[in-house]
Amino acid sequence: MRVVRFISLLFIICFFSCKSKKDIRLFTFQLSKSDYVEKINVQGTVQAVVNTPIMAPRSTFGQMTIIRLALDGSIVKKGDTLCVLTVPELVSRCRDIQISIETLEAELKKAEADNNLNIALLEAQLATNEAQMKISFLDSLKMKYATEVDKKLLELEMKKTLIERQKTERKLAATKMIGEKDIRLKKARIIQEKMSAQAYDDQITSMTLIAQRDGIVMRTESPRGMVSGPTGTGTFGGPMREGSVIFMGNTPVLQFPDLSRMQVSADVSEADFRKIEKGQKVYITIDAAEKLGTSGKINRKSLSTSITQRYSGSKVKSYEVIIDVDSCHSKIKPGLSANCEIILQEEKDTLFVPTLAIFERDSSKIVYVKSKKEFVPVNVKTGTSGSSFTIITSGLKGDETIALTEPPYSLIDYETTGKDTLSKFNQK
Repeated sequence: MRVVRFISLLFIICFFSCKSKKDIRLFTFQLSKSDYVEKINVQGTVQAVVNTPIMAPRSTFGQMTIIRLALDGSIVKKGDTLCVLTVPELVSRCRDIQISIETLEAELKKAEADNNLNIALLEAQLATNEAQMKISFLDSLKMKYATEVDKKLLELEMKKTLIERQKTERKLAATKMIGEKDIRLKKARIIQEKMSAQAYDDQITSMTLIAQRDGIVMRTESPRGMVSGPTGTGTFGGPMREGSVIFMGNTPVLQFPDLSRMQVSADVSEADFRKIEKGQKVYITIDAAEKLGTSGKINRKSLSTSITQRYSGSKVKSYEVIIDVDSCHSKIKPGLSANCEIILQEEKDTLFVPTLAIFERDSSKIVYVKSKKEFVPVNVKTGTSGSSFTIITSGLKGDETIALTEPPYSLIDYETTGKDTLSKFNQK
């Protein structure tokens, strides 16, 4: 009875052992030669290679505030108003100098009136002296009949009248000279103030920027510390907009892009950045332009963080890559988003396998090839390796089925590969 039970138990164990061996399933991959392409997809923004800047005028009166600015990407005609700036101190100076001119003009009128009055009074006094001189002359005809005392008095009276006339003449001349000098000074001061007012008006006029040609205009990104928004100065300035404050003159507020040469500025992660090289081919799709497709090449890459990252404050590092667009369509406009497919590696009619299917043993690279119900380890040599696939240069023909994970020992056919391979795998 015990012998029967033992035989039954042994049969059950063998049955399940055989069943489990047969039921082991591994994920496999069927090899075939095809074109190998390794690529990454990134997002970018279309921009012109050459931009003609529209500069804010220089100002000696401190910060300027943008109160009107053309929309980003707007089409303008020659003579259109692009930007209007205001300078609070300049406006205050202009208002003060206008008040000063009005005050000086009022003072000039008063000075001219006072001078004319003084001259009129002195001329009237001079006329009175003339009349007195004539009266004294008529009285002098009677002197031969007058007494010596009367003659003396009349003579003194004539001398007095003559002296007063001379004094009045000198006073009149002095009054005219002083009055004219004062008037000239006031007129010169008014001319000077008007020249200053004209200079202020010219500066105020220069704060309105007019388009000098037809075209499309784009708003600019300000340098660090150059611009602040309505709520305060940002760490990196920010894009130009209404309410932005410019602390320095001769700063670009807008730009005319040259639409004949375009490029894409793309943000690339730190991991992908190392794989990108100048000259790599790029396929570009612009959804906003009716999914327009074109091609380009990597022009350059920059280790500095991209503008988008700086303004967004993201902690994930990304770097800028510039892509030259081969053919510029009329629908491609600066500022549009672009989907960029960067071709890192490309091989025609080659054999490649999933990288996870390659195993290293004693400095050798092994691929497990399926042979009936078992897997044969095969030494291979590899070429270019991407993030997911690796090119096989020798060891495989291209029509095999390989395991994506390492098979269990029971499913590996070591006899086909020889004892050396068996000994190596026993050491794992």
